[in-house]
Amino acid sequence: MSADSGWYNADLFPAGGPSIASLVWPEQTQAPVEHRAGIRSDLIPLPAGGGATSLQDLVDELSDALGRSVMMQDTDFRLVAASAQGDDIDDLQVRTLLTRMTPEVEREWAEQRGVSRTRHPLTVDFAEFGAHERFIIPIWGDDEPLGTIWLIKTGFSPLKEDEFRAIDATVTVASSLLQARSGGTARNARESVFRSLLASDPASRREALATAVRSHGIARGPETVVRAITVAEDAPVIHRAALGQALESTARQALFYIGELGAALLFVGRHGVPENTDALIASEAARAGVTLKAIGSAALSADETDLLPVAVRAVATAAVVEMLPELGLSALADDVGPWLFLADVLVDPERLQWYSPAAHTLIHDPDPIRRHTVEVLLDSANHVRDVCETLHIHRTTLYYRLENMPAVVKEALNDGMQRSALHLALKLARYWESAGHIR
Repeated sequence: MSADSGWYNADLFPAGGPSIASLVWPEQTQAPVEHRAGIRSDLIPLPAGGGATSLQDLVDELSDALGRSVMMQDTDFRLVAASAQGDDIDDLQVRTLLTRMTPEVEREWAEQRGVSRTRHPLTVDFAEFGAHERFIIPIWGDDEPLGTIWLIKTGFSPLKEDEFRAIDATVTVASSLLQARSGGTARNARESVFRSLLASDPASRREALATAVRSHGIARGPETVVRAITVAEDAPVIHRAALGQALESTARQALFYIGELGAALLFVGRHGVPENTDALIASEAARAGVTLKAIGSAALSADETDLLPVAVRAVATAAVVEMLPELGLSALADDVGPWLFLADVLVDPERLQWYSPAAHTLIHDPDPIRRHTVEVLLDSANHVRDVCETLHIHRTTLYYRLENMPAVVKEALNDGMQRSALHLALKLARYWESAGHIR
């Protein structure tokens, strides 16, 4: 028997599962387990609009990541979930699968070697029983043992760093699932408060924010920021959990995991230096094997008592960043307010001609130079010198282009309200084009 340590963090971080929903201003609620009738006991509910993650899905994902079979057992050595079995299967594995429990003799052998008590992974040799060596990883919720993950070691190469990260992330998610299954409440005080910041009940959210401000280092004001990190919707649960875990452990005070909305992982923390935080997030996403799509941030105002609207703003900001590559990897909600306004407009390209017939004409004009000229003119607040410098043209060329615009466009440029509508409609069209709604 040996203890394998150095990579495993016994102080578990919170973890959620996938929830695919609208990225722009979603109506999200966090549904408690007891309020979801008819759901399987091994499922943990997540923000509305997305389904749930099961222990079976979890072991299947870990098996794919490790390239070997995986079994998960509870504290009584009963089989909770098992992946598909490969060539590594032995008689002990077969009997465990058939009886849904580790056989009595082998169970006693494992207990004598501390499997039920350890907080660190153990290697247990079952050669005496004609079986392979096992790598057994405990699953804890603070001071409460919840179960174990069993891997066959014999015949396999030593685990690599990314595989240990996958195991550690699986333990994190499994802890939440097993606690939900048993009705346990093994979270520590800080974790419970932060997870309640997105609760379904507004009063609970307000109370959680007040407690976070009073006892857990959160400031009520713009120095506190919610970051929405959007990743590929098909990113495995264990990879997302690995990312969340790594960011919490490497960016103390800057990133505390609070849950998920849509395809976004949500963190709250100090504003800090955005460039440094973005670089850290990108680096950890690459290490976790997660495709990073965008980062949206929103600041808490001094008079806000509920963090959920701030989180929704952050998710909407990330959606805008994802749609518009020219914004880069990340943006702050305050810096993209007009785009958030446009993102909230009902997606119906046919309505564009309602908002601005001039914009509709330019968008469908066979000469794209006209549209570009007008958009630069409006972006530059009609400052001719700035327009000419941007377009690299002479003043007379600009005047010639404007004089030869369609009549509906010239009319709009000469009317204050129509000019404003034209400007916004051109931006709306560009947003819809980026999203694939206009081709």
